[in-house]
Amino acid sequence: MKNRRSTKVSELKNGGFTLVEMMIGVSILGLMLAIGTPPVIQFLRHIQSSDSAQIVSGVLRKARSGAIQDKNEYIVFFDLANSQMTILDDDGGGMGNPANAAFNPVNRGNGRQDNDERVLGPYQLPNGQVFGFVGGTIDPNGNYITKPVTFSGSPPQVVFFPNGSTNEEGLVFVMPEIEFREQKKGTDKMMIVRRSTGSVVLHDPTYY
Repeated sequence: MKNRRSTKVSELKNGGFTLVEMMIGVSILGLMLAIGTPPVIQFLRHIQSSDSAQIVSGVLRKARSGAIQDKNEYIVFFDLANSQMTILDDDGGGMGNPANAAFNPVNRGNGRQDNDERVLGPYQLPNGQVFGFVGGTIDPNGNYITKPVTFSGSPPQVVFFPNGSTNEEGLVFVMPEIEFREQKKGTDKMMIVRRSTGSVVLHDPTYY
């Protein structure tokens, strides 16, 4: 039987903060916002984008870990319109246990949610953050980026296999919504998901 884990986003990050630390942080943030100079605002947006990148990376790593541990495919779906992600445990139902009456081997690894298959999430990007990129951004091979999540499918999705690899290599871009609308560089973040290992690598975007 599988060891089911909580779907809280807090699991995607290590450590935590005490109430005093949080109060101090909020006070500092409030002071910085009150100052409101462009460099400060840009800095805060950069921090938010870094936080978004960590959340996306955490979701992807969670799916990879689940696929390896449970020995079945896990799929991450990207909801671009709502700036969310979900994870499908594509185990065929019944917690992937053939002895469970809810298990159906035909449904195992078929790429869609079936009866009794678990969906984790949704995992939400921070407020004001979106899946987005700046025009003129290029991938590691020098090709122009045309969409914020380059995985195929509708919605975009990536499959993690039990050996930790994925069905395809892809890129994910996040940035502040206001910067996306204005197509400003500097606060966007890029993640590369390697096909052979399923590892997630954070990079600053490259522009032509």
